[in-house]
Amino acid sequence: MRRSTMVLASLAAAVFVAPLLLGGTSRIAVTAGARDFLAGDSKGVAVSADGRLTLGAALAARAWPDDAADAAVFAAAADGSGRVFVATGGGLGRLFVSNGANVKLLFTAPEPNITAVAVAPDGAVVCASSPNGKIYRVDPEAADAAKSGAVVGDPKEAAIWALAFAKDGTLYVGTGNKGRVYRKTPSGTLELFHEIEDVHIRALAVGPDGTVYAGTSDRGLVVAFPLQGSPRTLYDFSRPEVTGLAVDARGVLYAAASQIDPASGRPALTDLRLRPAPAPTPTPTPAPARTEEAPRGSVSVSASTFTVRPSAETRSASSSEIAVIQPDGFVEPGWLFPEESILGLRLDANGALLVVTGSRGRVYEWKDRRVRLVASTGEKLALAVPAVGSGFAVVTMGAAGILRPDVGNPPSGTFTSAVKDASRLSTFGHLRWEGHVPAGAALSLFVRAGNSDKPDATWSAWMPVGADGGARPPVARFFQWKASLTASPKGESPVLERMDLSYSERNARPVLENLALLEPGAVFSRGGTGLGVLSVTNPDESGIYSGLEAPRDGAGEGSGKRLFRKGYRTLTWKGTDPNGDTLRYEVEARREEGSAWFPVRKDLEDTYLSFDTTALSDGRYRFRVTASDRLSQPESEALTAREETGVVVIDNTPPVLKVESKKAEGDSVVVTVLATDALSPVTKAEGAVNADRWRLLPAEDGAADSPIERFVFRVPKPPGPAVLSMRVLDAMGNVAAISVEWPF
Repeated sequence: MRRSTMVLASLAAAVFVAPLLLGGTSRIAVTAGARDFLAGDSKGVAVSADGRLTLGAALAARAWPDDAADAAVFAAAADGSGRVFVATGGGLGRLFVSNGANVKLLFTAPEPNITAVAVAPDGAVVCASSPNGKIYRVDPEAADAAKSGAVVGDPKEAAIWALAFAKDGTLYVGTGNKGRVYRKTPSGTLELFHEIEDVHIRALAVGPDGTVYAGTSDRGLVVAFPLQGSPRTLYDFSRPEVTGLAVDARGVLYAAASQIDPASGRPALTDLRLRPAPAPTPTPTPAPARTEEAPRGSVSVSASTFTVRPSAETRSASSSEIAVIQPDGFVEPGWLFPEESILGLRLDANGALLVVTGSRGRVYEWKDRRVRLVASTGEKLALAVPAVGSGFAVVTMGAAGILRPDVGNPPSGTFTSAVKDASRLSTFGHLRWEGHVPAGAALSLFVRAGNSDKPDATWSAWMPVGADGGARPPVARFFQWKASLTASPKGESPVLERMDLSYSERNARPVLENLALLEPGAVFSRGGTGLGVLSVTNPDESGIYSGLEAPRDGAGEGSGKRLFRKGYRTLTWKGTDPNGDTLRYEVEARREEGSAWFPVRKDLEDTYLSFDTTALSDGRYRFRVTASDRLSQPESEALTAREETGVVVIDNTPPVLKVESKKAEGDSVVVTVLATDALSPVTKAEGAVNADRWRLLPAEDGAADSPIERFVFRVPKPPGPAVLSMRVLDAMGNVAAISVEWPF
């Protein structure tokens, strides 16, 4: 036995192969556990409940007649001898039978679709057609397909979707458009059994005590019809269509409901293939003339080829769930398939629930409240899993066919991982795997690469991975790996538990944006306010320190408490790195009339800087922020990004004040003050008498917005000696004060 649990080769080996990406950021994409393995595509492999990838049930190649390749598959059933009967339509209502490797036509109905098939306890084969559905008993030994079926019931309904036999041979029939269940005893005629307030009876099952269970479409109900008593609804699914029912020997009911993605390629019941085809069809005996009622509703039973499955990052709109209903009616959630639609259920001889799904063509086994993947067909849609001997066959739709157990050949299978998006051009490194390979078994690995999110003709071919885990696919954004598993002559399977795909990203330049300069005095603090720092919510300060530039949205996000400190300015920015590298920042400045940049602060971790401008002489400056990924990259590969502010005025000098006039006018005194500032507009003036309160003073020209302003302080004559104080504020928050005494 060979077991791998070590790195097959270091990523450094790949670096020598591709000097272009020397020093790029190394990444590892891990595939481990059931969720990751189930996200890939597989054929012939299984995934255990504990997340191990092994070979699954061995299935032979899909068998189907070439002249029926376009048939729409509706249902399937098997008899005790291992023969599988498949009901099809899409213009020709035909019943096929598979006995061994051969598939042959057994019966052709006058109607364009055979939509249900069942095998009675005595081995009799019964099928039903749509539209204007009839029930036929088919002779499996007949040679003429046009004459092998005989009508045994005509419910005169638009469609028949489900057939089920009780132990005593009583046949139950589920119909569409009126949600009715019919019953036919072995010796009796067809009669209405019950009607449900829903459009279609989609699934039927009969319990060991004779209770009949029906699953509906449109409302997604599970309804029980006991032999004695009234019908009762057991469960109302949130999904619209009950697609499978199974009852065990204890009377426990398993019910599945699905929500089908409209883009999945599965048409609704009203699809034209459920109506008579415009071309003539074989009609040995014309049906009695009557008005045809086309089936309506949302049953999803016919099929066309699925579109290519999206990449792993894209979620499917299909989903399904299993509910477990005890004999007393207690309902428990069983399992949820978030991206697959359940198309059929069956209990095997060991009591395990076999589940077949669409979009991935898989067979799951659900037992002891754990699910495992037991078979992968390689097709998009698996419809039924009929019993064949001690194993099972799988009936597929879309690409119609039957996959029977494969005997005599060593089992083999392939697993293809979900596409890995490296986000940018990268060099493949190595594969590291954990698991074991029994003696005589084989595990081969392959990798490919491309630049489209879905593999296409532009991708590279599959390249074998060497013993050291290396390969040389082209530099690309997307990668995918594949494992080929072959059993030993003794039938022992390789086991894959984990796969690590390493790759080296080409270093991308950091992104620097939203560089902003906050209003003068605004700072950020993570701790206490500190000496000389005032909260901007202080009533005496609020509204005085107006800024030249409002902060941009998001500026300073996560930077701490916003405070005020005289003489300080704050720069904020946003820095990101496409590679996820750690960034460091440098802030520089230069005078507008100069060319030399000088450092303000280096090696910053935060995306803001509050700094004291009093160390700078008054003037016009520009500030520059540089982001670097040097901590995460080799020095020769480090990249930077820079952003520069516009012109910023640094002004720490208060306005110069001069009393131009002071006089008494009637009952008032008037003081005129001239304010002059070298760099900044004068924005505000206030006056007080004997320090009573600050009064806003008007500018002589009506607006305080220029470096030279006159303000007029007019107050009633004080009754005695008084001090008239005035203070003036410029746009940078600098304050100057002056006073005069009364009487003049």
